[in-house]
Amino acid sequence: MAKIATYGTDSTPSLSDKVIGTDVNDSNNTKNYVISDLAQLINETAVYTPVLAASSDITQEPSGIGVATQVSFGAAQSNSTLTLAANGLVTFLETGSYIINGYGSVERQGSSGGVSIFLFRFLVDGVQVGNTKGFHLDSTDIVFPYEITFPLDITTVGTTISFEVMRDDTGFGNGKNQGGLYPHSNASGWSNVPSADLNIWKLQ
Repeated sequence: MAKIATYGTDSTPSLSDKVIGTDVNDSNNTKNYVISDLAQLINETAVYTPVLAASSDITQEPSGIGVATQVSFGAAQSNSTLTLAANGLVTFLETGSYIINGYGSVERQGSSGGVSIFLFRFLVDGVQVGNTKGFHLDSTDIVFPYEITFPLDITTVGTTISFEVMRDDTGFGNGKNQGGLYPHSNASGWSNVPSADLNIWKLQ
């Protein structure tokens, strides 16, 4: 049998292709393994480990119409995988596959009347990713819990992510300068509702 390095390279592998390996559960015998079976095994044994759990209990309001505000998630913290700054900026210290979960408690407070347009977006290295999400808030004191969960591959150490909110005036011309992320205290014994919450898991 020739050395493996001397064999040709298949540039279009398929899930039905086979690779050679050692079966440690059968006297270390050499066997063929189907790529689709290996992919299924990897998927079934993948483990996501939590690397960040952070939340804010402060009111977060844009300072005016058309002014973006970066969402914060409580006190600064860091570990070997990432850092969270007090202003809400997350910096990744390790490459890999991550799951991001972000939450905001959207509400309009103040006077009634008119419509407030509240916008939300996600950024990687300061550049928006995906579409802007929006809320038309025509009433006060109604809470809209907004939550997103998505995978994110980090290929470069130092990559940053952040979230921003803004009050807009598009389509109305007299949009109300109201709306933000607000915490809520509960008397029921349950934990309080944060204004913003961020959780991140890393594939191990």
